[in-house]
Amino acid sequence: MAKRGGLTAFDIDSLDEKIIAALRDNGRIATRDLAQVVGVKEATVRAHLRRLEDNNIVRVVAMRDLSALGYDCVSAVGVQVRGRPAAAVAADLAKIEQVITVAVAIGAHDLEVQLVAHDLDSLDQLLTGVIAKIEGVDQVFPSVALKVMKYETEWAPF
Repeated sequence: MAKRGGLTAFDIDSLDEKIIAALRDNGRIATRDLAQVVGVKEATVRAHLRRLEDNNIVRVVAMRDLSALGYDCVSAVGVQVRGRPAAAVAADLAKIEQVITVAVAIGAHDLEVQLVAHDLDSLDQLLTGVIAKIEGVDQVFPSVALKVMKYETEWAPF
């Protein structure tokens, strides 16, 4: 581990990178097969995986496929808050199933939210019938993604 800017950072080597890349391709790969893919012994892979997991560098998890579930709309929404702490409004927004990220922000909006919807009608209902009615939500500034060019899934949330 190395110190960077007052924080302890974990150094990963080229074998760790190969293991992570192979797991991105197939998170269910057996350790034996993973060892063959990266060209080392199974015990070495197990040791590296244990170290990566123990240091919270990797998590192997199942992810939902938004398009397979029928979510055809992705929207980034800025939210202005009034009369209530932004964190409290964010906590209420985080309870909504279609909300996939909520961040308290400094900038043009108090909150930055990413959400998904099955179609434009359900997006409209979510924005006007649910989110806009949450106590403390003053204004919403939605932006609908017309074509998603990149959606990076290899990074786990904070």
